[in-house]
Amino acid sequence: MPTTLDLADFDAMGVATELVVALRSHAIRHGADTVATVDAPPGWHRLRVTARRSGHIVLSIRYDDLTRSRLHNVAGALEERGWQLDEDANGATRRYLPGTEATDAAFELLAVVPLAGSPIGTRSVTARDATGNEVALS
Repeated sequence: MPTTLDLADFDAMGVATELVVALRSHAIRHGADTVATVDAPPGWHRLRVTARRSGHIVLSIRYDDLTRSRLHNVAGALEERGWQLDEDANGATRRYLPGTEATDAAFELLAVVPLAGSPIGTRSVTARDATGNEVALS
């Protein structure tokens, strides 16, 4: 069942933090990496939040659906925020070590979802683990 993340809502930080905690907890308890995808309007960047069974959290954005202009703007903004370019140069990631506060990843999540002019609004978030099972985020 998808979770709703309303970027204009005051409680978006609480929802984003719960999302990170739920992913990390599921990954560690079940010994399976878990990925949540924050949807985006057509032509904009989707954000993936991956919780590793080790407790790591990885935020990632792929540039596949972006026009050249949007790719340039999003990639530049992510680089300024300290994200690392993926090996294939078609995306970027930001990693958080085990033990990092869930709020650190949640703050970054909320900062990059509307990056480079992506519309602010309600986003659908779905999650699955490495075995294909849907993961509850709330």
